[in-house]
Amino acid sequence: MPYFVYRVTRERALTPLEIFEEFKPAKDFCRQQRKAQARDDSDNIRLIFAEHKKEAEMLLREKHKPSAPLEEWEG
Repeated sequence: MPYFVYRVTRERALTPLEIFEEFKPAKDFCRQQRKAQARDDSDNIRLIFAEHKKEAEMLLREKHKPSAPLEEWEG
């Protein structure tokens, strides 16, 4: 399965940047893109592992439940 790299805006608009067959080049590309971003750029560079582009975009748009709040002994 390929690795997809996307630019994700706050409004969850997706811009595909690149597709990789191996993890390491995909991770390195993400790091380079994040380093090149301006400090005031609020877009996220995201790496997603999926069978195809449609699945990758569905996973990136999916809203996640926030994690459980910390118990007082964990904080």
